[in-house]
Formats: sequence, structure tokens, C-alpha cells
Amino acid sequence: MISKKDTPEHREFLDKLAGLNGFFTDSHAHVHMQPLSEDADAVLLRAAEHKIGRIVTIGIDVEDSRRAADFAAKHSNVYAAVGVHPHDTKDFPESGLDSLRELLKAPKVIALGEIGLDFYYDHSPRETQEKCFASFLAIAEETGMPVIIHNRDSTARLTEIMKAELPPREKSGIIHCFSGDTDLLRYALDNGFYISYAGVVTYPKSEELRRTLQFVSKDRLLIETDAPYLAPAPYRGRTNEPAYTAYTAETIAAELGMSLEKTAELLESNFQSLFGDRL
Repeated sequence: MISKKDTPEHREFLDKLAGLNGFFTDSHAHVHMQPLSEDADAVLLRAAEHKIGRIVTIGIDVEDSRRAADFAAKHSNVYAAVGVHPHDTKDFPESGLDSLRELLKAPKVIALGEIGLDFYYDHSPRETQEKCFASFLAIAEETGMPVIIHNRDSTARLTEIMKAELPPREKSGIIHCFSGDTDLLRYALDNGFYISYAGVVTYPKSEELRRTLQFVSKDRLLIETDAPYLAPAPYRGRTNEPAYTAYTAETIAAELGMSLEKTAELLESNFQSLFGDRL
């Protein structure tokens, strides 16, 4: 875990990263949004310099999802997911379901998301969140698309709705920005979901979250930034960007007792297992 910049440890990590044969995928970012979109070429260049070979940019409502799909179409190493974040379900019209269906057909759109429930902030009424979530899962079942799931303080209701609306599949999708919730982990691993860790896993006080890595099947592990949010150490508090995926990878490699090279191979194999037929 690299806790500070410009230290011998940090420089050693950067040298190791430069010599890496493989690359990492940032499985969840918002590079089509401000502030990252304001200098997208520089953001993507820094990502490449840090061995981030692929980015999935995630929509949070219909119009934003359209921007995500358009951004992906313009950049060779960027793919998109389209969906409606639970915060934004209060503004989602029922007619928007057809718009989502059309967006799922766009080139380089590989998942439906992010969707889910958020009972921590309650920016949208819970009843509205639940109704929309069930509708989105029905579209996923109809189209066969993997889903990208947001969960905050809503595990019991979230899994209840998923059990009702999304029969178990071999490749159900991703639990995004996993927080360490063991009930959700158990459900996810039993129902074809992959578990994605974000920069939070690098924070000094995230010891319990790091310990959960021992319980995740290695063939279900992914990483992400959720950029521009949740920058990992040593950039915590700054605007996050896909380049920083490498720091999360380093923390996970250390926790699992693996080399950075082997970790890159594992994570790429997992990403290909989930999305390979959609790339």
C-alpha cells in the first residue's frame, strides 16, 4: 500500500508498473463527466502511462448515459454502461425504459448500470428507487445484459428485489465499489456476480475491507476507481482518475500475496470472462 507520494516506496512502485507486461481495466469510472471530460485526452494519456488499458465509463441517467455511450464511441479503449443511479430515479419517467433499451444497443455499451438502491442518502424516495430498480432488472433479464449494482445501506431490500426479478445467471454483473458487506458478498458469489473494489480499500482504516479479499473467489475479483470520486492513497482527497486504478491493484496484490504482474493477469482474465463477448 503506497501511503505517500514521492517516497522511495512510491518510486519503486512506479518503476515496477512501468515494466508491467499486462494492463488493468478500470471497471467503473465516469470519464465522460466533468471535471475529467474537460481534459479527456490528458486523462486517458495518464491512464495509459499507468498501464490502464481499458476503462468502462458509467451513466447515471438517460441523458448522461447517452453521453457515456458517445464518449466510448470516440475512444478506442473506453466502453460504456448505461443506467439510472438510485439518486436520479425520482426524475425518471416510465417512458425512459424504452430509451434505456435503445441505449443498450449502442456500440460499445456492455452493461446496464449503474442501478440499485441507496438508503443512506435517500435522494429519491425508497418506493421510487425500488420500483425503478425492479424495472431495470426486468430489462436486464429481457436483454441478457450484465448489471452494475450500486448498494448503500440497502442490502436486505436490494437482494430481495434481485431474487424476485433477476434469476441466477453465470455472469450476472458487478457489485460496484464493494464495501465489505458480508451478506451482500454471500448473495453475490452465489448468484454469478463479480466483486469490484475501489480506492477505499487502500485507506489505512480499511483493514476490515481488505480482509474480505480473502473470502472473494479470485475468479470473481475486479477493480475500479469510481472516478472522479474516492481517489486511493496516496491521492486521497484529490480528483480521482483512471490512472489511479494501479494503486488499488497494488494494494490488492499485496493483500493476496501476489505479484503485480500476476494480479494484472488475474483481473484481466476475470474481466474477459464477464465481458469478453461484448468487447
